[in-house]
Amino acid sequence: MAERISQKNGAPAASPVVGPTSAGPLEEEEALRSANRPSSPLPPLAPALMMAFWMLLGGAAGIKIMQGIWHFLGVEIGDVAIAVPVGGVVGALAGALLGLISNPRMLMLLMAVFAGSAAGAVAGKLPWGEIGELGGTLAGALVGGMAWAAWLFSVSRKKPKP
Repeated sequence: MAERISQKNGAPAASPVVGPTSAGPLEEEEALRSANRPSSPLPPLAPALMMAFWMLLGGAAGIKIMQGIWHFLGVEIGDVAIAVPVGGVVGALAGALLGLISNPRMLMLLMAVFAGSAAGAVAGKLPWGEIGELGGTLAGALVGGMAWAAWLFSVSRKKPKP
């Protein structure tokens, strides 16, 4: 607590008053917070986490697609030794590029396509096996893209034109 001479509180000018400074409790709390902040702020964490998320998702999708292509082509060897690392790296690189996207409408498109392709892969694999999984992935991605386009159309119609 700081000592100061104050005439506001009714104390004589010569008598010291012990108590809070003129700043209220909110200003004091803000001053403490700003004193505890690091001098160089850290870069925002959200873009790095978004890129890591898309890299993981892209790596998993790349492995799945590469293994599906490998089975479709009927190659007997290299399913794990070649298809997994190549699909993972290519998918992670594609995911890193997708992680740079910050437009909310484009992010909605990506989510719709990924969700549609995942649902289509499951729906296609059940009745038709490996071949149905590849076809279902493509069909599901197309349906996801069409759902996004319908959403975008409905949102654009609701906005009044200035």
